[in-house]
Amino acid sequence: MYAAARLVATGAAASVTDANALLAMEHAALPERTIFLNDPNPPALALLMAPLGALPIVPAYAIWAALGAVALAAAAYYLGRLADPRQRMRLLPFAILAPPSLIALTEGQTTPFVLLAVAASLRAPPLWSGALLGLAAFRPQLLPLFAVVALTERRRAVGLVITTVIVALVSLATVGFEGMARYPDLLTRIATELRPGELGLAALVRRVIGGEDIVLNAALAGLLFAVAGAAVLIRSRMFTTRVVDASVWSILAAPHALLHDGVMAYPAVARAASTTRATVLWVGTGIITALVQQAGIPIAPFWLLAVWWSSNRR
Repeated sequence: MYAAARLVATGAAASVTDANALLAMEHAALPERTIFLNDPNPPALALLMAPLGALPIVPAYAIWAALGAVALAAAAYYLGRLADPRQRMRLLPFAILAPPSLIALTEGQTTPFVLLAVAASLRAPPLWSGALLGLAAFRPQLLPLFAVVALTERRRAVGLVITTVIVALVSLATVGFEGMARYPDLLTRIATELRPGELGLAALVRRVIGGEDIVLNAALAGLLFAVAGAAVLIRSRMFTTRVVDASVWSILAAPHALLHDGVMAYPAVARAASTTRATVLWVGTGIITALVQQAGIPIAPFWLLAVWWSSNRR
């Protein structure tokens, strides 16, 4: 993301979706970087981060990490209403210090900001609520299920459409038509990536049957999104419950979701925190699951399903 922001800051915005230009800029910032690190974020993000791209990478990194920490703390504040009031102060350290949070901050990811937008949508008026859900476009593989939630109500649907259209138009203005024509290639790369620590059901299936065929991956993604959409819409008509469900299922259904995406499960953890025992159970098992998952044993999907089920039983 820093490489894309620096391309904008140095007057080469049209190259933000060019894998070779991104790698060259990554290598210029960090000489040890010799393998392309895919950036599927919309070009609008590079424009927003251009002031950081104008800085050397060390101060830019420090500023972005500090903003991410503030976003996590603010998200924890908004999510507090989902938990039992007596459990809120027990959940706050988890929100800041759990492995997904620390990895998101260390890697400078956008997920803390997406979590903040989703959490803030729970308290916003419908139009603004939908607009906030639309900010999931900055982590595009998480957007579809939040779109499903917003599109069930007219005013939220309008807000979501406005946000996504703005992101699309700003992206187009940033890189031009030629640059946008290259963007789908960056998106399709994430559908076939299979990195250690992948959290979703798609990655779990692909580890068993293989994951290089793009048609098979597309079919698998479609099936999982259909299941996830049904899980989100059928269980409840309450907006809050649907957002909590979508937060978990957006990870489970995503073709590419790494451990930092685990922060999106925090709404379900908060909702499941109805007693001290439940809080200790889900916080403790969540930390253990993250560590085991990072060690290469894919148990996170099962934990995500369990916390989703528990949050709905409350």
